[in-house]
Amino acid sequence: MLGNILLGIVSICTMISYLPQTIKLIKTKKSNDLSINSWILWVTSSLAYTLYAVLCSKDFMLIFETSLELTFCLIILLLALKYKNNK
Repeated sequence: MLGNILLGIVSICTMISYLPQTIKLIKTKKSNDLSINSWILWVTSSLAYTLYAVLCSKDFMLIFETSLELTFCLIILLLALKYKNNK
């Protein structure tokens, strides 16, 4: 029970933490100040953690949280690549 509550808090914090960067990328259509390599590593890490959650834990909340993080990391990486070198 406590574990699910804590994981719910992590899920909310994860979603909120990625929103400002996502919104800024969409509004400015610029990503020159972002490190693409860092976001590739974040996506790789999130993918590995999501796969771990699916294959090893079968815990719905953990799978949800890791999938949410992976989704936001992918969105930011794709937007950063799309808007790279925009003036």
